[in-house]
Amino acid sequence: MATEDARYRQTSQYQLWSFSPTQLAAMRENTNAAARTRIADRLASLPAASSNTSAPTSSVNTPDPEGAATPALPEFLTAPEEAQLMNFNTSELLRAGDHAEMPDEIKATAAAFFRRFYVTNSIMTYPPQQMLIVALFFACKAEGSFISITEFGKQFGKDNPEEILAGEFLLCQGLRFAIDVKHPFRALRGAMMELSTLPDIEARQVPSPLPREYSLTLLFQQRDRLAAAEHRAREILRFSALMTDAYFHYTPSQIMLAALSLADRGLAERLITQTFHYVAPPPLSDNSGVDTPATSGPDALSNNTKKAAAPRSHNNNNNNSGQDKTQMIGSQIRDRVLGTIETCRDLLSKELPERREHWTNKAVIKAQIAPLRKKLTKCHDPDRWNLVELQRVRREQAAKKAGGGGGSDDGEPDDRTLDGDAAVFGEALPVPPKRRKVGAGATGGGAGQGKGDPFGGVL
Repeated sequence: MATEDARYRQTSQYQLWSFSPTQLAAMRENTNAAARTRIADRLASLPAASSNTSAPTSSVNTPDPEGAATPALPEFLTAPEEAQLMNFNTSELLRAGDHAEMPDEIKATAAAFFRRFYVTNSIMTYPPQQMLIVALFFACKAEGSFISITEFGKQFGKDNPEEILAGEFLLCQGLRFAIDVKHPFRALRGAMMELSTLPDIEARQVPSPLPREYSLTLLFQQRDRLAAAEHRAREILRFSALMTDAYFHYTPSQIMLAALSLADRGLAERLITQTFHYVAPPPLSDNSGVDTPATSGPDALSNNTKKAAAPRSHNNNNNNSGQDKTQMIGSQIRDRVLGTIETCRDLLSKELPERREHWTNKAVIKAQIAPLRKKLTKCHDPDRWNLVELQRVRREQAAKKAGGGGGSDDGEPDDRTLDGDAAVFGEALPVPPKRRKVGAGATGGGAGQGKGDPFGGVL
């Protein structure tokens, strides 16, 4: 039976969206560099009047007989600046989910979609304020909570459904059509259930025998240690895990244990110790507890054969089983897990739930976010910023490609070579051989033979 780790390695979250910190940083740098090059080329190809809207300079009246004046390129966002804007918009996404009273799973899925999309797409290319609403709407469908686009749009002041639907397929492409997101919420509930079965968790908090001055309120407060730890850990999972890159670097169970460690380190260490507790027994000797066999006579060969074969196979099976358990739940694995949990804990501690107020502070927004937004208005992609217009242009191009331009021998369009969005699944399948038409006179005359007879001529 496959272990949980083996099953998780088969998921799209691990295969497509798990990276080391170095890999993730390199991908974002490459995305930023590619966007800057692409946007610079498009801005340079625009007329100076439409691309450069800044105040006139001293050279505005200088004659340009060749018409070769190129507009000045704006200052582009850097990768760290894009990351800061992405974090701010992630907090806005969570606030929007709270406004619509969405469940934790939907908000977490939407945040994962949003951050995945902007790994290979730049914030300078597609508007994050619009894509976060698209991510929320698509997350509702991904988590099985279906809502009409009209009703959903009214919650966020979107009267035109096209403003949301225009970015939906674009989001799917950015996600590489991997819409399954594994969350740590159920793992936390399971951990609490397992901790509640351990006898030393609550007893350690309550003195025995109870002193006379020991109040009943204090008793209940100490017995609620698990409830308090679960509440705090859930708050961390609802905010810290989504505001950081934890989903890219760690498994759901590791994120859960790191959140539990921030809430109550003792409970997290107790759970890890309880899980990874196996100690391999010493190897069995060949003559332990066995009757002394005959050393001569006809039974000697038989006894020697049994002694050489049976105990060895039994010991080999025990050793293999012990090695497997040691590799899965041994002390060495426990030390590695503790180290991983500690690094994840450090990552989550950078965005504790108390940081919600930081991202909504007007002074912080004015000092840190507003300048980046101002840069973004000048350096965004002019061809892809309006998602509704982008979708309309792509539909027209697809219609022209289907209605005109190269066709097959029978006059039908030849779509075997696909470009753009149509090529997302690869090249089209070859056209199957056409079935022969049964026409009049194909096999000679006879009753029941003609154009309308699907069975051909008479036998």
